[in-house]
Amino acid sequence: MNYVDKFVRERSRLLAALGEMADGGRVENCQHIGATRVLEIGDCIDLAIAAYPIDDSLDAKLGELGYAPSDENPNASLKKYRHVSSAFQLFVIESGDERWLERILTRDYLLHNAAARERYASERAQWANDDARKQEFFREVWNKAQAWWIASSGFTPVENLAQELFELRAAWHIVGGWALDLFLGRVQRVHHDLDVEIAYADQLSLREYMTARGWKFVTPFEKRLEVWQPATRLEPPRHQAHAHRDGAFIDFLLSDIEGGVWRYRREPSIVQVMERISMKAEQGIPYLAPEIILLFKSRNTSGKDRSKDESDFRETLPHLEPARRAWLRWALLAADPTHTWIEYLR
Repeated sequence: MNYVDKFVRERSRLLAALGEMADGGRVENCQHIGATRVLEIGDCIDLAIAAYPIDDSLDAKLGELGYAPSDENPNASLKKYRHVSSAFQLFVIESGDERWLERILTRDYLLHNAAARERYASERAQWANDDARKQEFFREVWNKAQAWWIASSGFTPVENLAQELFELRAAWHIVGGWALDLFLGRVQRVHHDLDVEIAYADQLSLREYMTARGWKFVTPFEKRLEVWQPATRLEPPRHQAHAHRDGAFIDFLLSDIEGGVWRYRREPSIVQVMERISMKAEQGIPYLAPEIILLFKSRNTSGKDRSKDESDFRETLPHLEPARRAWLRWALLAADPTHTWIEYLR
């Protein structure tokens, strides 16, 4: 049995035990990575799983499949396991964690670039007693992989998304980092996912439309994911609906929009008229104005590293016209008067 067949068989075993996220299970995605995928050599197949939640019950489930946790586990959002047979090594990464994207894009870059693959094969032979050299190699490859992805993908992900939503009879806007890229007219960095804003009032129309196109929905709430049932309205504090189809993922964010007025979920006194913040890129793709995106990025509620938000602010700030800069400063003063960005918005 070759590497691909072994991976497919083990992937099926894992999905059967853990369940797919779109059906109320734990696994968002499962991919074949490492030397057995890129170089087609080695005795141990590496698998990467994006999953949620990562908790003690996961250890128990994987234990039943013959996996034991590694002593190298760095934190709760990335765990490493090894199969009792030593035939498989499993990396479980929390859904939404940037390290998932790092592993997948690194693999894809190595598969695309023959010279990088040759160097990978050469370097790999030196790693047995030199972990620092291994880490340095992958840092270098990750930097090159990001540049490759930006150059090769461009705006294709959001253009494909716009095509998917073309016939939806409800207003929607790209949000998150992609919205800032559309505003600037260039892709600044790699993006883990696609974020789309839509009004609470239009959520059932969205669900019906996407379901007809083969998408399945779950909604996060209180550190768990639940299947979004048909004809069920999501009410605050629920404000997200995750759409899944064939490994693709879209994060729909529900907004309080009424009478043409948008209201900030985290501080309802902060409002703006939609006419002012609904923008359209040169490709015809709708997105929310940069001051709205930066307002959301100003508050880190996840406890994770959000250095990308600081970078997004620095890149976007010089391009904000005075009125948008003034509104963002006013909003930050209302939401978080001690925020460090305020002094840069004078």
